[in-house]
Amino acid sequence: MTDKRLLDLEEIRRLKHYYYCHCIDRGVAGDEAAFDEHRARFTETATADFTPFPPFEGKAAVLGYLTGTVPEALSYSHHRVMNEVIDIDGDEAAGQWYFDCPVVWRPGNVFELSGPGIIFGRYEERYVREDGEWKWQHITALLDVVTDADLPWGDVKWLHKNR
Repeated sequence: MTDKRLLDLEEIRRLKHYYYCHCIDRGVAGDEAAFDEHRARFTETATADFTPFPPFEGKAAVLGYLTGTVPEALSYSHHRVMNEVIDIDGDEAAGQWYFDCPVVWRPGNVFELSGPGIIFGRYEERYVREDGEWKWQHITALLDVVTDADLPWGDVKWLHKNR
């Protein structure tokens, strides 16, 4: 493996770990500066698909969801991503990540849940290098479990779907 490939892998990991997980969680907690860092890492033509919402097209729509709708639904989130598979082809790449995310649901959210909860699933993403930085071109969140924390583990409904 070349030094450049290793650097690209680490930059994509940082994109996900810091510019997504860390910045989203800080933003949900009320840190607008974290959302500013996050915004800079999307292409203008970015797209996203997060169940149960319709797909988002364009940077403004994607960021409207991530920096507006998400904090309206959650008062706390703690993203953890793992088991990444990243394939790089020049200035384009694809990644898959498992995630779990303990949350606290705000009243009236789209999932109709309240209090502490958990989301499990997988991200499927495409990236491009623009001006020397890796950015998101597309994010799909495949939600396997969306539940409140009071539900016994054996009663969890495995969704295994995006739509």
